[in-house]
This record gives sequence, C-alpha cells and structure tokens, in this order.
Amino acid sequence: MSTKKILAVLLALFVLATAVSGCGNSGSSSADSQSGSSATSENSASTEDTASTDGEVPTISLMVVCGTTPPDADAVAEKLSEITREKIGCNVEFITMEIGNVAQQLNLLLSGGDDTLDVFMAGISVPYSTIVNNGQALSLDTLMEPYAEEVKTALGEKVYESGRVNGELYGIGRLLDQASTTCYNLRRDIAEEFGYKNGDKVDLAELTELFGKVREKYPDTPLIGPMNGVPSIGDSRIDSLGNKLGVLDNYGQDTTVTNYYESAGYEELVGYFKQWKEMGCYMADILNVTDAPIDYIPSGKAFGCFASHFSAEMNGIWSSQNFGTDIASLQIYEDAVAITPGAYECINPATKNPEAAAALIYLMATDPDVENLLINGIEGQHYQVLEDNTATYVDGKDISTTGWCLGYSWTALNSTISIPFEYPADYYDRMLAANKNAQQSKAFGCQFDLTGVSDAVSACTNVVNQYENALSGGAVEDFDATLAQFQQGLRDAGIDEIVAAKQEQLDAFLAG
Repeated sequence: MSTKKILAVLLALFVLATAVSGCGNSGSSSADSQSGSSATSENSASTEDTASTDGEVPTISLMVVCGTTPPDADAVAEKLSEITREKIGCNVEFITMEIGNVAQQLNLLLSGGDDTLDVFMAGISVPYSTIVNNGQALSLDTLMEPYAEEVKTALGEKVYESGRVNGELYGIGRLLDQASTTCYNLRRDIAEEFGYKNGDKVDLAELTELFGKVREKYPDTPLIGPMNGVPSIGDSRIDSLGNKLGVLDNYGQDTTVTNYYESAGYEELVGYFKQWKEMGCYMADILNVTDAPIDYIPSGKAFGCFASHFSAEMNGIWSSQNFGTDIASLQIYEDAVAITPGAYECINPATKNPEAAAALIYLMATDPDVENLLINGIEGQHYQVLEDNTATYVDGKDISTTGWCLGYSWTALNSTISIPFEYPADYYDRMLAANKNAQQSKAFGCQFDLTGVSDAVSACTNVVNQYENALSGGAVEDFDATLAQFQQGLRDAGIDEIVAAKQEQLDAFLAG
C-alpha cells in the first residue's frame, strides 16, 4: 500500500465515520451535449514531463465524496489510472470522504502543508471562498492555460471564469443545475387523488388550498416533514449570494443587495407558515425529527416535504427512486434564477505534481470515459447500460450492495458527459436547457469575500439558526412577534454591515 493510502486509512480511522443517506443522482445527458474531447497529443506530451527523473509515473490523489466508503474504490481508481497513464502520464488514487466528514477531513488534509491530497472540490461542506482566503488553493491560470479553451467549451465560459477571486483563478467551477426551483414533494397517489401529477405548477395559495383538502380527508397524516434534516422551504426567486445574508431579489435581476428577512417575499412566506401550522400540516416536533423522507413517507408518518431541483418533474423521478415510494413533485414558483456555481475543483498548494493535477482536472471536465468511471463506476460490475443508453444497477445489486458511490454525480466536475443513471436519456440535455433558459443573476460569477465582516456573519448565522427553521417548521406560537425578534436580532448582529460589504463587492464586479 502506498504511503498516501496508509495516511488516508489512518485519517479515516481518526475521523468519526458519519453514514448519511445517499444524495440524489444529479442527472445525466448524452455526451453529445457537451465537448467530450479527450486529451490532445500536445497535452499528453506536456504532462509526461511530470514523471520523476527515474521514470516513475506520478500518482495524483483525488477527493471522492460518498455516503459511506465504497468497497470498490481501489478497483475504480485502477480503471481510471489505465486511462490517465495513457493520456496524461499519471496514476490516480482516491481519498474517499464520507459527506458528513468532508469539512473535518479537508481541514486536516489542507493544513500544515500536507500533500496527501492533490485535487479536491471546495464548496461541499467547506465554502470555496474560505478555501481561497485560507491560501489552500493553488493559482490555476498558468497551469490550466493549455486546456482553458477546451474546458470553457465543455463547462461554459462563465462557469469557468466564475472561479476567479480578485482576478485570479483558483478553482474550476462544477457544471450542474445552476437554477433550482422550489418544489413540494407529495406522495403520488395522494396528489393524483386531488387532481395533480408530477411536474405540475402551483403557487403558495393553491398549495395551501390543496393542503386543506388533503387534511380534510386525511386528518391524521401531516403533510410536511423534514428534508435533509430541516423543514425549510427554499425561495428560487432570489440569488442568496451564498448565505441569504444580503440577497438579490427579482430572480437576481436587481443590482441592489437587500436584507431578505425583511423583504415582502419572506414575510409572505411566514404568513403561510402560520396558516400551515393552524391547519395541522407539520409533523409533530418537526425540528427534532431525525427520519429522512425514505423513513417517514412510505410509512405514512407524513405525506410530503419541500425540496429543490432544476425540474420539478425530474425531482419527482429522483424522489421516487430515493424515497421508496412514488412521488409527485410540484413546482411552487414560476421561474428560477441561475446563480454562481457552488463548488470548484481545486489543487492543493502542497502538491508535488501540479501539472499532472491540472491535467486530471482537464480530463474530468472533458473526457466522458473519465467522468463516467468517477460517477457510475465500472460497467458490468457497478452498472449496466440499457437500450436507451441510460444506466442502471447490474442485476441483483442496489445502492447498498453495488460497491461504488452511485448517486453522487452531483459531486463530479462535469456529470453532463456521463451516462444517465436511472434517469431519462435526455436528463442532462434538460438540465443544460434549464441553465440556459433561466434568468441569470446579475451577480453570476461574483465571489464574495466576507472576511472583513466575519464577526457579523458569524453572529447573524447564529440568529438565523435560532429563528429560521423554527418559523418555517411552524414551531413558534406567535409568528408576528417571532419574526420581529428575528429581524431585530439580525440588525443587532450586524446584517447591515454584510449587506453593505456585498454591495460594495458587487458594484466592483459589475463595473469590472
């Protein structure tokens, strides 16, 4: 076992393992929808120089996020290395991180000049801006220069350029759904009983009317349970600018940063929370419910929950696969705003092979074989390809026995060039179309640096944690008084400073 693998094993033993339910397959589309080009001969030649002087092929360690550590990680890494040895002159090994432990593991591996991890994704549990501000991401402008045009073609120029901080590129943006619409997931048989089908649109008033009809017929079953531990309903009408402590309203078309929690839109939501509590829509003691939808929806403890996705229809398909029962997902708001990517592929400044690491990022952005291995694993062992060019589990296997972290395509740099796993064949085409058709935020690509107001961010985050879920989960008695306390608490904690800092940086971004 290599030194890096030994270190990774020791680290895994040191960190408490946290098993979490699998996050959704983030879709797929045919490789034709993007530039699926593989490394050119010039690029292959340039990365061969990264081999050590004695002819040994370098090994690049790559962060892989999973629910629980997959037993076949080494086998997939070896298959990937067969490709990378030929195309860019290096091997690849995986540093697997269970999603609940990502923040702790990244902190350990990126602190103190540890070179165990070469390529990693910032933005999953650890904000990209934090990584950059901590000096934990290598500047990529020179390293990515040989590949820049191909990667821009594959991911989109705006996605590529969004990784700049103070004009310098530190990460390559993940291509995923940029515009997620707010949805309500309802057990499909109940939805159809009251005249709705998967993918239908409702506004908040119509949703509340539906809640009333369902409650009248099924008074013993609540309608709203938690999703990923919280009951909160998103708001796809805003660009949250990372944390909702200062947002752009009107689907990101405004250029004035405002306090979301004092907006008419948020106050309207609180009014609906109050109605839903009075109607008995929430699961009892919802803030302390530890069950996931797969636990409580099939068992009838609750009929539904809130979620978000670029497509309500696709969200219903994903939820049906992952909740263990058929789901109809209803779109709540008319449109969605396309916002800056939330995650970026970065290189550890301590790496001993920066050129090979950059070449690996290039392949992850452009090479379908590479991305498909990372996302779906080994054909015939972890998945099989159906006649419609979509993938599913091999016969006799499921998420618990497959051996690879299927369902984690959302952690990949460019999942759109992989084979769709248990989704329609045109899934990624739909996602790319949704990105293109959404209203793009005026702040798209702006990376906000809030270190100058970090104390206010910390204080306001504590206030949000105290009040937001309590309001959205119907866990307060006096909604009006609680909202007023929430708003005053944010003002006292310094939200105006955060809004002003974001405004100053947005103005500079727009001017530039």
